[in-house]
Amino acid sequence: MNLQEHLITSTLLAVSLYPRQPLAAALVIAGGVLVDLDHLALYISRTGDWSISGALHYNRYRHRFPQPGDSRPRYGSLRSRLHHPLIVLPPLWALAQRLPWVRPLAAGVTLHLLLDHIALPFVWNIYLRVGGRCVRC
Repeated sequence: MNLQEHLITSTLLAVSLYPRQPLAAALVIAGGVLVDLDHLALYISRTGDWSISGALHYNRYRHRFPQPGDSRPRYGSLRSRLHHPLIVLPPLWALAQRLPWVRPLAAGVTLHLLLDHIALPFVWNIYLRVGGRCVRC
């Protein structure tokens, strides 16, 4: 999923869970969106490029099949351990049991990882069916 979809779904979850607690709602949104900063950190560590526009541009073409004459580098998967639910969610929810303010953050992270892993088979199916071109673009 892209950033906009994570922002919308996290906002909907935040408003439905914490309609009168703006700080808790903000933590849900932060947990649902800021997990993707690991992609930016991995891009910076692999390329040395600190520009966000460069990372967004790379993200657009890295999923496409290489075209003849395309010599742009590909840096592999930009998913860190933060995108593995079995590694992240159990300790996060254990911490949330002890610290109540972590619960909204954990709810946002859980939503983010759930949406990423549910949508993944559908995205690959569409991607392969259309020949590697973005359907939404």
